[in-house]
Amino acid sequence: MNGVRRFMAGLPGVSALAGWPRRPLRRGLADFRDALDAMPDGLAFFDSGDRLVLWNHRYAEVNPELSSNLEAGMTFLEIIEIGLAEGLYADAIGRENEWISERLESRKALSTTMEQRIAGDRWLRVSDRRTSAGGIVTVCTDITDLKNDAAALAEARDAAQAASSAKSQFLANMSHEIRTPLNGVIGLAQAMARTGLSEDQREMLELIQSSGRTLQVLLSDILDLARVESGRLELAEETFDLGCAVREAARLYESAASEKGLQFFVEITPGADCWITGDMVRLKQILTNLVSNAVKFTSTGFVSLTASPGPDRDGAPTLRFSVEDTGIGFDCETRARLFSRFEQADGAITRKFGGSGLGLAISRQLAEMMGGDLDCESEPGGGSAFILTIPFRAAGRPVAAGLSPSRAADGDQPVIRVLLADDHPVNRKVVELILAQASVELVSVEDGALALQACRDGDFDLILMDMQMPVMDGLTAIREIRLHEAAMGLGRTPIVMLTANALGEHITMAEAAGADRHLAKPFDAAELLELVVSMPRAAAAAIAA
Repeated sequence: MNGVRRFMAGLPGVSALAGWPRRPLRRGLADFRDALDAMPDGLAFFDSGDRLVLWNHRYAEVNPELSSNLEAGMTFLEIIEIGLAEGLYADAIGRENEWISERLESRKALSTTMEQRIAGDRWLRVSDRRTSAGGIVTVCTDITDLKNDAAALAEARDAAQAASSAKSQFLANMSHEIRTPLNGVIGLAQAMARTGLSEDQREMLELIQSSGRTLQVLLSDILDLARVESGRLELAEETFDLGCAVREAARLYESAASEKGLQFFVEITPGADCWITGDMVRLKQILTNLVSNAVKFTSTGFVSLTASPGPDRDGAPTLRFSVEDTGIGFDCETRARLFSRFEQADGAITRKFGGSGLGLAISRQLAEMMGGDLDCESEPGGGSAFILTIPFRAAGRPVAAGLSPSRAADGDQPVIRVLLADDHPVNRKVVELILAQASVELVSVEDGALALQACRDGDFDLILMDMQMPVMDGLTAIREIRLHEAAMGLGRTPIVMLTANALGEHITMAEAAGADRHLAKPFDAAELLELVVSMPRAAAAAIAA
């Protein structure tokens, strides 16, 4: 009890016990000792000579290996030496003397806190606080459960990251495997469309092309969703003509609306018919999705697309796009889940109209990435209105560029020498059929090593390079070709990465290797022809300048 009195004398406010009326000091000390023993943390008090004065029951519980050896008057050094002899301190094994010096040095500070691993995979948080009289109060908290929980959370996080990485890799692989045969279907259909066909054959071909476009849209939606979820979808910053972009988005479905007998309106107010800064491709993706749905779900009446300045938000101007229709509409319950993935109004609608139910989910996420929102209003049988609001970032009209080499008068053009590297025979045949329409001399090889050798042996105006090939992949081949050009003092041959690897990281990797353009399969025949004709001209013009 003398130790208790000495301990209490060093605590501010404890002297108030002496003033308790009609309460013996001994009883007050007993109550105080009960309070110490009831503490959830272990507590020990050491005097100015670092000798143990008192400790509570919890201190012994969190240090069970030391509890039978604890005696008043023993020094802190003696206590930790017992612990070292018992092999308690995992961090001290093999460096006991150094560990003792570090531990004693840390106690000299006015206030220290450390986490200590104890034998048996237990963890203690040890806090040392110095009193005004020079003593030390040591508080020990068992944090084993916290450490285990943290380890479990870290393991779950790592597992989730691994699963996300595996999913992304799976999607990338599936994208490649699906795009390769799809490129064959679409490319051959486009090439066949330019041949003489009967009416029945042309009708069947149109069905093939329509199905191919549907598969292409579905594939793009799935990949977009994966990129948004993983945070790898980035918005572009470019200046573009808003009115032109809106009209182009609407024009894609004007004929479809006309075939259904629908009235089709596009209204762009003067305040919105201007140049802005943003991501034109993603904005058009949202608008085309909304217009496509409106035409799809409307049998009679009209579909309209309106673009105008919207109300200010937080003092900043906005743009408001409204797509309205007189279609089937939907109720409040459907509205609440319409922007969820794979959701449509009901199963009957899915069977009748088709679609994956991904478009609206992706569109809303894109709108939010732009700093805006996408909402809707509707009632069953009363049509729908989808409202897109995004920040209005006005921009000046850019200086008009000169005539593109690809748009110059054709005249008599020399033969364009093209090297194609692709391991898939169907893809090589598709490119051959498409380029047969132009003045092209095509050399085809099956892997990157053969492409590199062909470049060393010959001279080409353009190279079309697949990414995944046996023997030598496309990225390695491009790097070797660029090294060969530099070593021999040759001009830079335009290289187009013509591949089913269509994710953002693939484009970045291709650019880093030395590719000039990236054209994802399935590609449009007209776009490929445009690149084959324009890129050599542009390269020649750059050399001449």
